[in-house]
Amino acid sequence: MTNPATTAAVWAGTVVDRLGLGGRCRIDVTTVPEGRPSPAPLPGPDAPYRSALTIAAPDGPSASSDGPPLDAGVYVTVTLDAEWTRVHLPLDLAPTDALVLLADRLQDWAVELTHGTALPPCPGHPHPMRAAVVDGAAVWCCPARPDGTGPLLPIA
Repeated sequence: MTNPATTAAVWAGTVVDRLGLGGRCRIDVTTVPEGRPSPAPLPGPDAPYRSALTIAAPDGPSASSDGPPLDAGVYVTVTLDAEWTRVHLPLDLAPTDALVLLADRLQDWAVELTHGTALPPCPGHPHPMRAAVVDGAAVWCCPARPDGTGPLLPIA
């Protein structure tokens, strides 16, 4: 990533728009420099979901000096009303894998927020598309036909 924080913010905005939540969410990006202690490596995009409890002030998520140290990398926090999620993108993760990880985690959050709505909808199917790397590109694809149905980011 050239400028990891700016890139992550653009990616998050694009994913949130594709999930139908655009214009309603606040996106905050925080960068934690390398050299901080890392208790455990973050799993890749195909690993089981990892969750953590963060106690936040009523106005939203916050980093507390009382909490565990954050791993180095970029943290993308997306907030909608009183609900929020935070995704950690390690600096050494390949850009394609980081984009898929971000899209996957934001999709899980959006589906939960909408009580199981298939987001983004898969054309002709009742299930959502999923974020994946197909032929080296980050795409939204049908889980039944993982040959790729569209790029995660618009092609400029």
